[in-house]
Amino acid sequence: MPTLFGHAIAGISLGAACADDRTPRRTWILGTFCALAPDLDWFTAFSRIHPGNYLAHRGISHSLLAAVLLAALVFLLGFKREQRRFRIWVYLLMASLSHGLLDACSSGRVGVAFFSPFSNSRWGCDWQPFRDAPLPFWPGLQLPFLGALLGEVLWIGVPALILVTGVQVFRHFSDWSVLPEIEPEG
Repeated sequence: MPTLFGHAIAGISLGAACADDRTPRRTWILGTFCALAPDLDWFTAFSRIHPGNYLAHRGISHSLLAAVLLAALVFLLGFKREQRRFRIWVYLLMASLSHGLLDACSSGRVGVAFFSPFSNSRWGCDWQPFRDAPLPFWPGLQLPFLGALLGEVLWIGVPALILVTGVQVFRHFSDWSVLPEIEPEG
């Protein structure tokens, strides 16, 4: 699975496409939370829950339904009525959905239950550029962890940088106020 850093970078960079001058600053924090929240089910690995169970890691918390509900809940609780705009909800939804998609693109043994609770089938992508990142707390796991981080820099960080830069360039050139005024010759 991608690390928390990879999920956070994906969530933050998606906000670049949806933010504008009126977007409250907490939007970025809430979007990052939406991108990270599905991994709260990771602690079920220490229980007796079977890895294929809908309550296990990459189960119902990684589903499309959970992403929609998480984005809606964060949207309703995180913003005052006058601050709620459709583009903010779309950002929160994209950040929530990014988590399952990134996990499906990793070499994990268990796929993602995108359609839980309606179906417990697990899905994964044929293209899996991410290696599962082990926790680097035990001896011998630091190098595999760093290798996984390097892969995330390549496959998440670089596209995130391109997205953010592209949006900024587009906004700069689509803002007609930056063009000089031409005065008629007298």
